[in-house]
Amino acid sequence: MNDIAVSVVIPVYNAAEFLDECLESVVRQSLGFDRIEVVAVDDGSTDAGGEVLDRWARNHPNVRVVHQRNSGAPGGPRNRGIDLARGEFLFFADPDDYLGPDGLRRMVEAAQRNDSDVVLGRIRGVGRGAPTEPFAANVEKGDVWSTKGMWSLTPQKLFRRSLVLEHGLRFAEGVRLAEEQPFIVPAYLKARAISVVADYDCYYLVDREGFAHLTKQQPPAESFYSAVRAALASVVEHTEPGERRNELFLRFARVELLAKFGPGFHRRVPERQEPYARIAGELLNEFIPPEALKSFPPLLRLRDRLLREGGRTDELLSLSRHDSLTWAELEPGPDAVRVIDGGRRAEVLVRSPYYADGGLAGVRHSAVLRHPDGYQVQIPAGPATATGRPLTGRVVLDLGTLHHHVHRPGRWEPVLRVSPADGARTHDLELRFALPSTPRARSRRLQVHRARPMVVRWGHRGGGAPALVASDWRALARGVRRRLRRR
Repeated sequence: MNDIAVSVVIPVYNAAEFLDECLESVVRQSLGFDRIEVVAVDDGSTDAGGEVLDRWARNHPNVRVVHQRNSGAPGGPRNRGIDLARGEFLFFADPDDYLGPDGLRRMVEAAQRNDSDVVLGRIRGVGRGAPTEPFAANVEKGDVWSTKGMWSLTPQKLFRRSLVLEHGLRFAEGVRLAEEQPFIVPAYLKARAISVVADYDCYYLVDREGFAHLTKQQPPAESFYSAVRAALASVVEHTEPGERRNELFLRFARVELLAKFGPGFHRRVPERQEPYARIAGELLNEFIPPEALKSFPPLLRLRDRLLREGGRTDELLSLSRHDSLTWAELEPGPDAVRVIDGGRRAEVLVRSPYYADGGLAGVRHSAVLRHPDGYQVQIPAGPATATGRPLTGRVVLDLGTLHHHVHRPGRWEPVLRVSPADGARTHDLELRFALPSTPRARSRRLQVHRARPMVVRWGHRGGGAPALVASDWRALARGVRRRLRRR
C-alpha cells in the first residue's frame, strides 16, 4: 500500500526568499509530513533557490529536488513533477504561496469520503484576488456544474493521480499564462466526482512585492490563446450543445476573451493589440454562440460584437480608453468643452459605450453643481445628439441658468453627469473650459441666501478649473473694505 497520500509539486524559478515559508507550510500540515512528499523542480533559477531546495532535501528525505534548464514557464516543471510523483493525490503549489495547516487533510478526507477525483479547497487571496464562486458552500459529491468549478482554474487543487495518468493530463508547456487550463478543464470533465472544501482556507495566494508573478505579465496572444483553445475544445468534446455547455463557456467568454479588452487593453504593447483582438474573435466565433452571452451587460456584449466582426481594434481601443476612467470620458483635446452663444451655453463632447447602436436617447444627462461640503444640485439636460464619431455624443448645457440653482456661498464645481437608462452606474465628468471674456457672460447675478443677498459669478477654483463663485453679504463687505484700504 502506498504510504504517500499527497505529492506536493512545486515549480521553482527565482523564489529563494519565499521558499522557506512555502515548504514550512507543507511540513506543518496536520495530515502528517510523513504522509507527504514534496517534488520541487528548479527551473533554472538564477538566485539562491536551487541551494535552498538542496538544503531542504538534505534535511528531509521526503523532499525531492530536480534541477533543469529554464523552460520559460511553469507548465514543463509541473509535468516533470507529475512523472516523478508517487502519492495517491497530487497537489500543485507555487513557491511564493503557502498552505493552511489543515488544508491537505481536509481535502484528502473529502476525496476519500466521496471517491472524488478533484477537490477544490478554499483559496484566500493575500494582497490579490482569489476565486470565490465555487466556495459558497461545501460540496461532497458534485460535478463541474454544481461546484462552479470553471470559475476556479488555478492549479492549486487536489487531483487523484490515477485520473491524471489514465487520461494523460498535462499542463501546456512554454505558455506563460493559462497553461493550467488544458490540464484542469478535462480533469473536471472526466472526474467521477468533484468535492469542495469551502469552510477552511486551504491555500493562500500571495502578492509578493517585487516578484514578477506570471498573472501580471502579457504573453503573446498566440501562446496564451493556444491554451485557451485547448480548454474550449475539451468542453466541446465532453458536452452536448445547449444551455449546459453554454454555462461552462461563460467563464471563458468573460475572463479570457472579453475582459482582455477592458480598461488595460489600450496600454498593452501596441504590436500585441491586433493579434489579441483577432484571435479572441476567432475563438468566440468558433466556440461560443452569441446567445450564450445574453445575460452579459451591454458593454461586454458590445465588445463581443466588435471582436466577432473581425476584431475591430480601433473601436476596442477607444472603448478601453473610456472604460479606464469612468465608462464615459470627455473627448480629448481643446474642444472637449466649448463655450458657445457668447458664453450662454457649453457644448460638451462625450464618449460612452452606452451610445452604441444609436442608444443616445436612452442615456440621461444632467448638469450637477457640487459644493465643497458635499451638497449637490442636479439640473436635467437634454439628450445627446450624434456627432458622426463612434460612440460620441454632443450634450449642450445652458450655463446661463446654472446661477439660479446656487443656494449657499462657496465655489461650486460644475460637472456633467451621465447615467444609463437602467440606472446601473452614474459617471460625473469634470467640466474644464475657458471662461468667456464678454462682460455679459461674466456678469454677477443676485441671489438670496437665508433672506440675505448673495452674488453669484463665474470664477475659478484650484487648478484654474471654472467654478460658480457665490459670495454672501459678509464676503461682499470684506471685499469692499479691502478695496477701500487699497485706495
